[in-house]
Amino acid sequence: MAATDDRPEVRLVAHCRRCHGWLLSPRSVAEGIGPTCAIRERAELRAAESSALTLFDIAA
Repeated sequence: MAATDDRPEVRLVAHCRRCHGWLLSPRSVAEGIGPTCAIRERAELRAAESSALTLFDIAA
């Protein structure tokens, strides 16, 4: 009998919600987004929040 395991490797994979690339790590699959896209998404959210006007900005 051969010492190697001939069974196929099974992995849970999904697509990134932002770029639709393959997600392989369990954390990325659970979050639905890859690490690079998550960084870019957070940066875009911060930029959008900082440029939003408030009632105090309008009154001034």
